[in-house]
Amino acid sequence: MESKLHRHLSTLSVSTTKMMSWLPSLGLLSPFNVSQVPATSEPFAAPGSLRDAHNAACAWFFGPKAENADYFKMHVETILNDVAQCRTDFALEGEDFIDAEAVSSHGFKKSMSKLRTNLKLLSGLLSQHSVPFYSPRYIAHMVNDVSMPATLGYLMGLMYNPNNISPEAGPLVHIIEYDVGQQLCSMLGYNTQLSEIPSQLEVGPTAWGHITCGGSVANLESMWVARNLKFYPLALKRAVDNEPCLAHIAANFKATLCTGRTKVLADCDAWDLLNLTPNEVASLITNISVTFGLSAPALQTILNNYLIQTTGKDDLEKYFQIQQPPQYMCPKTAHYSWPKGAAVTGIGSRNIIRIAVDEQARLDCHALDVLLAECMGRRQAVYAVVVVMGTTEHGSVDPLSKVLALRRKYQRRGLSFLIHADAAWGGYFTSMLVPNPDATGRESHLDDPALFLNPYTKNELRHLRLADTITVDPHKSGYTPFPAGALCYKDDRLRYMVTWTSPVIGSMEEGSMKMGVYGIEGSKPGAAPLAAWLGHEVIGLHKGGYGLLLGQSVLTSTRLYGHWATMSLDHPTLLVVPFRMLPSEMELDSSAEKVDKERRFVRDTLLERTREELAKDPKACAMMRQMGPDLVVNTYACNFRIDGVINQDVSEANLLNARIYDRLSFKSLSEKLEKRKVIVMSSILSQREYGACLAKFKERLGLSGEEDLYVLASVSMSPFIAHSNYEHVLADAFREVAEEEAEISVARNRIEPALRAFVLQGTNPICLVHMPCFGAATLRVQCILSGELSDAGLKAYVEAKRADPTAIYVARTLERETLSAIIQRKSFRCLISKLTTDSTSPISESLVTNISVIKERRLASNDLDTSYPSKMPFYLYGTPQELHVDHVLLRAPNAQISSGEVAIELVEGSQAVFTTGLKNGLIVVADSLPERFMQPLAADCLSRFFRPGEKLDVSVYHDQNAIQPKGRSGLWDNLGEPIARGTITLGDNTYADAYMINIGAPIVTSQAPSMVIPQNTETWQDHPLFRGHGREGPTDRQTSPRNTKGWRELWDRALACRQFADDCLNSDTNSIVSAASDTDNNDHWSNTSAFSPTLTQIPFFS
Repeated sequence: MESKLHRHLSTLSVSTTKMMSWLPSLGLLSPFNVSQVPATSEPFAAPGSLRDAHNAACAWFFGPKAENADYFKMHVETILNDVAQCRTDFALEGEDFIDAEAVSSHGFKKSMSKLRTNLKLLSGLLSQHSVPFYSPRYIAHMVNDVSMPATLGYLMGLMYNPNNISPEAGPLVHIIEYDVGQQLCSMLGYNTQLSEIPSQLEVGPTAWGHITCGGSVANLESMWVARNLKFYPLALKRAVDNEPCLAHIAANFKATLCTGRTKVLADCDAWDLLNLTPNEVASLITNISVTFGLSAPALQTILNNYLIQTTGKDDLEKYFQIQQPPQYMCPKTAHYSWPKGAAVTGIGSRNIIRIAVDEQARLDCHALDVLLAECMGRRQAVYAVVVVMGTTEHGSVDPLSKVLALRRKYQRRGLSFLIHADAAWGGYFTSMLVPNPDATGRESHLDDPALFLNPYTKNELRHLRLADTITVDPHKSGYTPFPAGALCYKDDRLRYMVTWTSPVIGSMEEGSMKMGVYGIEGSKPGAAPLAAWLGHEVIGLHKGGYGLLLGQSVLTSTRLYGHWATMSLDHPTLLVVPFRMLPSEMELDSSAEKVDKERRFVRDTLLERTREELAKDPKACAMMRQMGPDLVVNTYACNFRIDGVINQDVSEANLLNARIYDRLSFKSLSEKLEKRKVIVMSSILSQREYGACLAKFKERLGLSGEEDLYVLASVSMSPFIAHSNYEHVLADAFREVAEEEAEISVARNRIEPALRAFVLQGTNPICLVHMPCFGAATLRVQCILSGELSDAGLKAYVEAKRADPTAIYVARTLERETLSAIIQRKSFRCLISKLTTDSTSPISESLVTNISVIKERRLASNDLDTSYPSKMPFYLYGTPQELHVDHVLLRAPNAQISSGEVAIELVEGSQAVFTTGLKNGLIVVADSLPERFMQPLAADCLSRFFRPGEKLDVSVYHDQNAIQPKGRSGLWDNLGEPIARGTITLGDNTYADAYMINIGAPIVTSQAPSMVIPQNTETWQDHPLFRGHGREGPTDRQTSPRNTKGWRELWDRALACRQFADDCLNSDTNSIVSAASDTDNNDHWSNTSAFSPTLTQIPFFS
């Protein structure tokens, strides 16, 4: 199977062979001059050894510290010289368009001055504020330093600017794109036609591939193909039914159904035709043409009038009375490009059926089996099933082999569909399985780059050759510059489903010369296939090339996984848990003791050994293969312990991870790149999408709750990490930050005595509404008390209310204490104060006595609901003479809305029932305020709807919950029937706050994958009033544009400085040219400050 799956990639097409004669002029095939090669003291590396392979890989990149800058400059100079020579040779004698007079003119010099100034400024900004993908310390997204061959190929493309829309705009690059497609198809295991030697051709359809601008467009094209292929037989049947010249076909042509039996076309119903196999559909025109002696182009011309591309999907479905539209199935971990593609193709995102995933975040084949059985029962066709070969969030590889088996099972029952492999990330990893054509046979199996690849992953990669279409991205694991995606077809005839030209092509040569007519894009850069081709040729799509690079990535990923899995062993505070389970965690008889033992083995044995030592130890090797993600993406999350007890609050764990990410990412222009010792990425896993898979992960983290989970992730693509065991450095840098942030989380979440405040309502008795704050554990309480002020305190308070009845008055505790201590003691000393815009104004000290609890609810995430209520509820309490309301806080973030001495007018219901219910607790719901759509409440919203005198239409309910409920109240679901309806008029002292209550509160939703992170999270527990915060904060914290403003501000200031520098330069153009000439004669590669303001001169950078 190995030899059949992976043919020699060194076999080139005739067109490629012809190009080889040009390469010496590019300096790519000729050996470097000995004098240009730096001396090295490294020990001799035997040819074919892993060390020798690593040394070869060192020549493939510019280098983390620009080690290969001289080589790169030499190649760039070769390219520029050839470009210049090309233009010179093409020019006719006497064609002098830019003459000496133009060059010496003021306008020319001024334009060159502007170019130089702007170029230097922009280059300087980019050098300081671009993400350092090139660094081994960057282990965030699926991107790494691009290879030097690919970069040079792209640069060549930029200089000649070919357009691959047609051979006329780039004849050579069309051939190169064809070859790149064939190279990718061969690497993936498809049958290709890289050579004209008949003995090397396999029986069956040949594959075809082409470059797209990215994986999203490749996925969209595959969806377009699936849609058109599904309806193609219907279009044929309709044409035969309606065209007299084709009428004889219906009764005399037999189609082969997916079950294997044949059926006359006239007898085929819509279900039969919707479920023909891809091969049968692709063969229809040819078979009819051969059977009836018809011209295939003429037949296709007639058919064009009936194709879905012409009539639209709705018209065909109406003609064939299809009641259930076909569905498209993909796992819940699939890329967001799939629902987008469904919208574009008219399939509709509603018909994207999301398949559940298992605990490893792989497609659940049992769930798929159930879905397919349901489709069979409803006779609802399926366009395709998508498998993801390396998910974005966690590198999981779906069980393609099992999905293929399911298709065979359902084809026997009459249901067929395409299988598309989204291998945008995983495609190039198949190079780890392709034999090196330069191998001598003396290489050690211990140097095999796939040595530590999970056997499951290896098996699924081998099955890629059986998928109908495959997305693969050179600009991801192919180390190629953006944009460069690709779509590969197992059967090259399928590409005719997405072209507007005739599907009859006479030869491979003609097909290779028409790359631009297939797919979605029109004009597209020839630079992308040039970059991919040069990378493939120099590095190689085999074990000794890309396989080596990605094998090193697999090793790095596995080692980093070991660090995440063992980092918090014996740690008193920090807990780090990788998303993927250790082997011992997946065993049926798993226990805490087994897991702990395995973690210590990983830490003490595996992480301390070199690759060579691991390779020679069978036990270590076997363990390494079973550890970590399927393909390199490590996902993990942190939690914390307080006095040995693991935090259960998902929101607090989310905030911890978000703060770690904030310190280990690059998001603001004011941040210094060099201060990031390691750079990671983050994501949010949706509980609704991941289900039991995420629930299991939370359980391992010690968390409880239905909230989405904020996680961290690392992708290790640098080939230099594994060679030097650099994982220890990265892990230590992460640990340092995580430990510091865990300590902050501990301080935030201890229930400790604190200074707190209460909003005062009424006078007889006094009601005290606790002022909560989601950012401090001791303040996460919604509490309403009743009590009595001392005579002096009450007198001062009443006089103040009389003088300023619309003011808000609060009782501030004079000592730090817990709320439970106050309730138990039934008294506390306070300072009565008037709340001002940014502080408080003291009125009188007082002792509060005879305290009783009206309502007390904890506001930790486990006590809150998973969604906001559809309408806004309030607690109603007090006496018939003095009624007060306080907004029920069911979810964070939120707003405290309290109004004293409200007036209620009942229009329905009994006053007696209302009065009796008031003693036991009532809830009023503002029917006209849809809280679910108003949250998060901003200051302008609060001032509009919650002001003195505002009237609210309300329904009144009995409060079914206890005075001090535990856990989620279920309040909204248990309201029952209203006992009354009426109108509430808010009182003079209406208090509304959406700022202080949310200070330090984590905000995470799967719809908005970002978090409002307080920049200076206080570690003490006092209410914000005691920490210098005023009543008014930002008007809308949810959309605060702090980062956006920073970028805009930097750019505007940089442009202002640039203009000033430009004016200076233009004042003496002669000196500019002279200075530029002097600079160019020196090392202009290292001089980035000439003729432009230094970045420290821009105020933002100072």
